[in-house]
Amino acid sequence: MIWITAVFFPLLIAAVCLVPGPGPGAGFRLMPLAPLPALFLAVTGDASSGTGLGNFLLQSELGFGPFGNTFLLITSLTWLVSALFTSLGPQSTLKSKSFCVMFLLTMCGNLGLVAARDAISFYTFFALMTFCAFSLVVHSGKDPALRAGRIYLIMAVLGEGLLIAGSITAVYLSPGHYFSDIAPAMAGLSETHPVFLMLFAGFGIKAGLIFLHFWLPLAHPVAPTPASAVLSASMIKAGLLGWMNFFPVGLASLNSWGPAFAILGLGGAFFGVMAGLREKDPKIILAYSSISQMGLMTFCLGIGVIDRELWIMAGPALYILVFNHALSKSALFLGATVVGTGASGSKNYLLIILLAVPALTLAGAPFTGGAQAKFLLKETALAGFFSEFLFILFLSSLFTALLMAHFMRQVIIMKKNNQSASIQKIIWSCLIIIIFCLPWIFHVIYQESRIVWMDSGLFLSSLWPVLSGFAVYLLLRTRVITAAGKTVNFLPDLAGIIDRIWYHFNDRIRQYGVLESNWGRMNFAWLTDQLVESKSARQISGDLELRISAWSIFGLFFMLLIIIFTLLALTGV
Repeated sequence: MIWITAVFFPLLIAAVCLVPGPGPGAGFRLMPLAPLPALFLAVTGDASSGTGLGNFLLQSELGFGPFGNTFLLITSLTWLVSALFTSLGPQSTLKSKSFCVMFLLTMCGNLGLVAARDAISFYTFFALMTFCAFSLVVHSGKDPALRAGRIYLIMAVLGEGLLIAGSITAVYLSPGHYFSDIAPAMAGLSETHPVFLMLFAGFGIKAGLIFLHFWLPLAHPVAPTPASAVLSASMIKAGLLGWMNFFPVGLASLNSWGPAFAILGLGGAFFGVMAGLREKDPKIILAYSSISQMGLMTFCLGIGVIDRELWIMAGPALYILVFNHALSKSALFLGATVVGTGASGSKNYLLIILLAVPALTLAGAPFTGGAQAKFLLKETALAGFFSEFLFILFLSSLFTALLMAHFMRQVIIMKKNNQSASIQKIIWSCLIIIIFCLPWIFHVIYQESRIVWMDSGLFLSSLWPVLSGFAVYLLLRTRVITAAGKTVNFLPDLAGIIDRIWYHFNDRIRQYGVLESNWGRMNFAWLTDQLVESKSARQISGDLELRISAWSIFGLFFMLLIIIFTLLALTGV
């Protein structure tokens, strides 16, 4: 029952938000409670714990998967911080029923896919998270948000199509729909089987894989800051977890797909930095940083996919990379709202120093959890196929330091943001303290990790890339930004291509002749305009709008029906 509570508790809070009345009422203040059962379970739960869902979703199961509690811990923790930041802040636009309900439904989907032990429940929660997050992207209703939402939705539908085809194929080829059945079956398949391509591309869209990434720097900046934090810190890793669940990680060596993961991962790691250096908006810079950091995680996963024996080393390195990025990126996104400068140039030095902590952690500076993550990644690469290319990882750390220096500069010179409350600063400061303590946390959770600065050689190896990156940025900032812009401009504007395709087909459909004869030709544009502008249409639409404006009543009963039918399914009635 605890697993059911951990996953579905956000739905109960969403039902409270839908109680008729002005605004979301008590549900808005209860939002931080939603991820607490999952966080409690991630900290105290037994590695083998789980529960069956009876007849619900074809006897699916919830519990810790083969990769332990890492993903549930970071997911619940990042959602908790974002929920606290939302419910205790002054942002009036976030106190609407629509935002609160969709925020909680997205949270439910994210927690559910992390706890899923089978393909059916994983895909169900994955789809719930993906499509509910669309409302977070378009929340402001402004033109950039609507464009970002359109690109996001097109890529989401494309990804969902690939995933449902790949998931069904994987289940068909396996003795059951549980991941414990799927992974061994996938290990026995030829690498040329199309199921690998469908799953690779489908999850690659969510993971921000290079060439499939272009929705991400559009969607993250336009979403409200708490939503951006979980989009970048937690939800993007659903693609990584999907790869780990469906690909035979640690069970087989894939000599074709492993290098594909590794090479495209490294490509994304460098592309994200170069693209981010062109930008001035701190949130866009962080979005490209997520592409870069996900590239490093994809590279680490690729090493374990190339040689199954290396997963013993690649696994802990990947977990620490995931953990480190999730907390650091949450702190950076929230910090971009908390920290700022006024027109007079006055600065809050303490907040800026605190913001530097997650920036340095992400860059892998000494005395940070990022240094441990980079150290384990280098050891993994040294033991595998990429042992002769360790300088690439040095360059990756240097490039990350470049991007973090650029981010810090843009935050310092940006216009003052007066929308953060004192309690939000306290919440953010507590997150910074956790990030500062990550080296000891990793040393306790993951026995493979080491406190890097205890070794002078390792200390210097983590110090030089960061110092070099910040020095290059300070001395050659203009040249570096210009060179990065020229390099990235060689790549096509994939989002622009989708825009052109969308408008082209839209115009073709609207201008299509219903009757081909000259005297009877009609087109959809003229007909639509006449219908929309007619007096009857306006009267009917006005009446419907008045009725639909009481949607909270319908939404409340809808949520209650979901809960009732879920309980009936779980009890086998």
